[in-house]
Amino acid sequence: MTNQAPRYALSLLLASLILTLSLPAVAGETRYGKTLPDGCRCEIVFAADPLTTMTEIPFAITLTEANGVLPSDATLTVSLNMPAMPMPPNRPVTRWSGDAYRGTAVFTMAGAWQVQVRIERPGNTPHEITFEVAEVRM
Repeated sequence: MTNQAPRYALSLLLASLILTLSLPAVAGETRYGKTLPDGCRCEIVFAADPLTTMTEIPFAITLTEANGVLPSDATLTVSLNMPAMPMPPNRPVTRWSGDAYRGTAVFTMAGAWQVQVRIERPGNTPHEITFEVAEVRM
């Protein structure tokens, strides 16, 4: 019978290394929020921290009215822009899913970005919010 301890130790070391290297890609989130003049709160949460270029990053946008209701009747238009330079249109589609409007963002360059969200709801004045993203990394 052979000693399995060296194989076991090597397997454990390799599994630990793979887990350690993959955690930064899935760990953390980047969150921004603002309150609208009508008292509704808009929050966007990217499923990555830090935000990186050329990566599909899922995001969720929640709207919470002052009374705590999560409205699902809004139409959201999201635009990703770099204020420092002209960019081609970058408008991820959002859809209501469960408890938030969800989409996937791709930041095409490193640097500072703006996320502009236009919120249109039946019977309400449209709102536009801009979130300042200080840094997207390569």
